[in-house]
Amino acid sequence: MIERPRPRVLLVEDDESDVLFFKRALDSHGAQVELEIARDGESAVQRLSRGEPLPDRVLLDLKLPRRSGLEVLAWIRSNPALKDLSVTILTSSGEPSDLARIQELGIEEYIVKPVSYQALREIVGALCRNWDIPTTTAGL
Repeated sequence: MIERPRPRVLLVEDDESDVLFFKRALDSHGAQVELEIARDGESAVQRLSRGEPLPDRVLLDLKLPRRSGLEVLAWIRSNPALKDLSVTILTSSGEPSDLARIQELGIEEYIVKPVSYQALREIVGALCRNWDIPTTTAGL
């Protein structure tokens, strides 16, 4: 059996607790993914500027230091090598103006961060299924 490469996901998140809970939720599903973390918008741009290997998906917070998530998304969409990169917004911001702007820029999904770990775990499980990320705990 040929083992396919693990999908690469770049999580752009400045809140250490959110990073920890996201990793814990991935682990609870046994997600077979290569997760990279960028702690601010500028770090995300630098990582994506380096090119290969590019992530398969970007999970992007909007409220970031150094460059906002909206600025990062606009930069991604203006870059010919990255314009088709799959981006999901995972943010605590539910502001209509943010939603309107990111829809203009083109995103895969817009998810408001849940307040409970169990809700985050359910979201991560759905993302794994939607993104075709192999897990060792199918059906959870």
